[in-house]
Amino acid sequence: MGSFSKFHPVVIFAFFMAVIVLSVVYINPVYLIMSFLAGASYYFILKGKAAVSFIMKFALPVIFIAGVFNMLFCRYGETVLFSVKEISFTAECLIYGLCTGVMMSAVIIWFACYNIVFTGEKLTALFGRIFPNLTLLFSMTLRFIPLMKKCSDEINEAQIGIGNEVKGLKNTAERFSALVSISLEKSIETADTMRQRGYENKNKTFFSRYSFKAKDAAVLAIILFLFIILAIMKGRGYSAFEYSEKIVFANESHVQEACFFVLAFCAVFIELLEGVQKWLRLKLKS
Repeated sequence: MGSFSKFHPVVIFAFFMAVIVLSVVYINPVYLIMSFLAGASYYFILKGKAAVSFIMKFALPVIFIAGVFNMLFCRYGETVLFSVKEISFTAECLIYGLCTGVMMSAVIIWFACYNIVFTGEKLTALFGRIFPNLTLLFSMTLRFIPLMKKCSDEINEAQIGIGNEVKGLKNTAERFSALVSISLEKSIETADTMRQRGYENKNKTFFSRYSFKAKDAAVLAIILFLFIILAIMKGRGYSAFEYSEKIVFANESHVQEACFFVLAFCAVFIELLEGVQKWLRLKLKS
C-alpha cells in the first residue's frame, strides 16, 4: 500500500480525520484546491492509473454539476454572467457551487484513500480495547459488503454455468434469495466459530502487532500541531471567503496556507521521501 500505511493506526486515523474536517470547514477555494490535489495525488500513489479514471469519471463531473446546479437554482451575487427572461445567473453562484463540488470531491477522495489504508485490522487495533463489541461489529459490517458482492457474482456465474440464467427482475430476485440464505448460514458459522474461540470470555486478552515508535510520535505531533494552528486561525476569522454579494477574500494568511499545504500533503511527502530513500539505496548498491 505504501509507507504511510505502515505508521501506527492512531497516526493514520488522526491524519485523515484532520484533513477531512478541515476540508469541510475551509470553504475557501485556495484550501479546497490544495485538499483536492493532495487527495488526488495520494490516491494516485495508492491506486495508480485507476485513480485517474476515478477522478475523471466521478470527481470532475461532481464539481461541474455542483457548480452549474448552484448557478441555476440560487439567486445571489452582483456579477451577472448572463440573463434569460429577466433571470440573472451570477458568477458568485457559479463559483460557490464549484467550491462546494471541489469540497465534496476532495472529501470523497480522502475517504477512498482512508478505506484503502485504514484496514479493519487497524480499526480493531485502535478501538478494540475501548469499544470491543462496537469495533467488531463495524469491521464485520465493512467486510460484509465486498463479501456479499463477491458471493453475488459467484451465484451469477453458477447460474450461467448450469444454463439457468434468467434475465430481468426474476433473476435479481432469485440471486437475492440465494444471497440471503448464504448470508444467514455464514453468520451462524461465524457466531459458532467466535463462541468456540472464547469470544464471550470476559478475561480474554487483546493482541496488536502495532507498536507506537518515535517516528509515529513525531508525525502525530506535527499533525496535531498543524491542526490546532489551523483551527485557531479559522476561529479567529483568517482566510474568510464571502460570496453572498460579491466574492471577497478576507484576512488571507500565508502562514495558514503553508500549514494547510504541509498537513494536506503529509502522506504524499512521506511516500515521496520513502521513494527517494529507496532510489538512493539502490544507487549505492549499483
